Amino acid sequence: MVDKHEDPMAGFDWRAITPEDSPKTPMEIMAEPRHQALSTPEVSPGGAAFDFSSPIYDFSAGQQIITGQRFNLFDAAREKPVALIFGSYT
Repeated sequence: MVDKHEDPMAGFDWRAITPEDSPKTPMEIMAEPRHQALSTPEVSPGGAAFDFSSPIYDFSAGQQIITGQRFNLFDAAREKPVALIFGSYT
């Protein structure tokens, strides 16, 4: 059973992944308000997402070809519901 009050970094060798000349430890970086804000969701299920725009590419020939068009989230969401799925496909 895991103790809720146990340090999640206990047993983690942060020095193994931190350059010697790093001015901060990973724990100091994770404790910064700016980093904490990144891990706090500002969007709830069903809520409005932040707008963004991205180039549209054509991969039909097996390579990335710039189409000159852009995808805009707000424009697409005005036409029909949009689902954003984030993940790694490696």
